[in-house]
Amino acid sequence: MTANRRSLATGLFAASFAICCASASATTITWDQLKTAPQDAAEEIELAGFLLPVDYEGDKVYQFMLLPWAGACSHMPPPPPEQVVLVTPEKPIRIERTYEPVSVSGRLRKAHDISQLFILDGVVRVESGYRLRAASVRHADVQEPATAPASRTPWKFLDK
Repeated sequence: MTANRRSLATGLFAASFAICCASASATTITWDQLKTAPQDAAEEIELAGFLLPVDYEGDKVYQFMLLPWAGACSHMPPPPPEQVVLVTPEKPIRIERTYEPVSVSGRLRKAHDISQLFILDGVVRVESGYRLRAASVRHADVQEPATAPASRTPWKFLDK
C-alpha cells in the first residue's frame, strides 16, 4: 500500500470513527425540552422526528425540516417555530417517503429561518426556530403522537 493510500485509509477510518462516536455520545432530547431550550446546545444533541424535505431532487434530500409529528405543514398548520428544526445533513440522504421518521444529531443552534415548501395545495411558508448543520441522520423508529395538538388540527369537527 502506498503512503498516499495508507494516509487516505487512515483518514477515512478516523472520520468514520468520529462520526460513529459523535452519534453514540449525543444527548437525546425531547420535543418538550426543545420547546423550552434557553440557548444553543453546547454538546451533541440527538432528536427524533419526521422529515419534511425542503431542498431535494428525486429521493435525494439536501435539506429538510424535522417536525414533531407527521403531516405537520402540509395537512395542517405548521407547528410553532420552536418546534421546527431546519436540518442540513453532512451528506445528502435518500428517503422513501415524505414524513419518514429519522433521528438527527449534531450541534443545535437557535436560528430563525423561513422556508418555502411547494405542496399540492400551493406554497407554504414555514418558520423554524432551530438549525442543525452537518447533521448525522439515520432512520429511526419514531412513535407518532396519537393526535396532533388540538389547536393545530383542522379536523376538530370530527371530535364532536
